[in-house]
Amino acid sequence: MSNIINPLLDTLLQTTLDIAEKAAKFIREESEKVRRVDFKGATDLVTQADRGSENLIVDGILSRFPNHNILTEESEGQYGKSPYTWIIDPLDGTTNFVHNYPFYAVSIAVHYEETPVLGVVVDICHHYTFSAIAGQGSTQNGKSISISNTRTLKHSLLATGFPYVHDEIWSQNMDYFKHFTNLSQGVRRAGAASLDLCHVACGWLDGFWELELNPWDTAAGSLIVEEAGGNVTRLDGNPFSIYNNQILASNGRIHQEIVEEFRNVRSKT
Repeated sequence: MSNIINPLLDTLLQTTLDIAEKAAKFIREESEKVRRVDFKGATDLVTQADRGSENLIVDGILSRFPNHNILTEESEGQYGKSPYTWIIDPLDGTTNFVHNYPFYAVSIAVHYEETPVLGVVVDICHHYTFSAIAGQGSTQNGKSISISNTRTLKHSLLATGFPYVHDEIWSQNMDYFKHFTNLSQGVRRAGAASLDLCHVACGWLDGFWELELNPWDTAAGSLIVEEAGGNVTRLDGNPFSIYNNQILASNGRIHQEIVEEFRNVRSKT
């Protein structure tokens, strides 16, 4: 597989970086305007910035790779016979964007068949660009990054996120949230999974978990964590897939301890 994709990797990465930055610039400009907000659910928002960013990204991809597959949040995407699939979140953290809370991003990943090839996440407000190519490490604004050295859960800083619907899974994660708050230095909830994952990758967080996610929430960030030396699994420690709808990412050093604590919480409910 690597022999097939390697000649294209640099082109794919540069294309992704260019498109992601254009989308980020568009969203920054949209942030200065009056926002039109529509509701996909009671608390699940979509804005013109989401739609405009997605159109810009998809058009940019298809202009260069017209046969590639596209999976994206706000539309059905397109599927052909290409082994390449682009997985796009045109605005991760829409609720933050609507409220001017400076924690939202553009996230773009490329898979070759079922294998992650590259990921790019642009922190729109702070002008950070995180990227990774499979087998080549992760970067922030072009400089190499790596996970933290924290070795125990009690010394760790964690993050999580909550689904829009306040159902049984939301309640379950509240139990996890309380449990890990008691065991760690704290648990943050900022509202954009792609950025939480990048913060694990560069060592600002020691771990992150979330339930009820979609492929575009984790496709880029999970690769960036792994290429920075971290570990990404399901909450029970089993292998991760972007189609699992749950993720546990950590610096690896505290990973098994977190998995065991998830097991402890589940055994009590």
